[in-house]
Amino acid sequence: MSQLDIQVAYDVVCPWCWIGKRHLDDAIAQLDFKDEVRVSYLPFQLNPWVPREGMARADYRAQKFGSVERGAELDAQVAQSGAQSGVTFRHALMERTPNSTDAQRIVWRQQSAGLVERPLLEALFTAYFHDGKDVGDRQVLAEIASQHDDDLSIEQALDFLDSDAGEQEVAAQQEALRNAGIQSVPSTIVGQYYVPGAQPVEVLVQMLNEARAQQTD
Repeated sequence: MSQLDIQVAYDVVCPWCWIGKRHLDDAIAQLDFKDEVRVSYLPFQLNPWVPREGMARADYRAQKFGSVERGAELDAQVAQSGAQSGVTFRHALMERTPNSTDAQRIVWRQQSAGLVERPLLEALFTAYFHDGKDVGDRQVLAEIASQHDDDLSIEQALDFLDSDAGEQEVAAQQEALRNAGIQSVPSTIVGQYYVPGAQPVEVLVQMLNEARAQQTD
């Protein structure tokens, strides 16, 4: 039987993408055909205006949401939703908001090597939202990437990041998503189905079962 392909538009600096990933992982685990599912994560930058070197998170929150106080209110809301989904946000540790291009290039590299990128993506979300690490910092990214590819050393990961490898490919994927009408993340696409946002597990299970049934009709 053919594989069920799932595509997810994501950004590593989007808290709802972490929640949405956990929901999708839980949904797939409930499927009778979970071993016949392939998930591909596609890069989508929510904040392409953030400098490549990143910026202070307080400045970013004030610029995007009008004030640091409003940003803190939104942090509290997402932390509550995260707790219900088994993920812990520690916003107090997050000092910088990174530009996510290099993180997306690392994920793209793993995809291109034929490796499953979900563990790497989970590690990036955890590093940023739980550990407060700057996932725009190339040293941080190289260390994380090397832990999820036995054939990749930290030095090799740094060489990759210091090159322009994946730049055009990641930019092209983002442009294709925008041209397709994607405006927010996470956005999940499977067959004719498209669902925006971090949908509940039961919604995803129903969608995936329906998509599978259409494959077999």
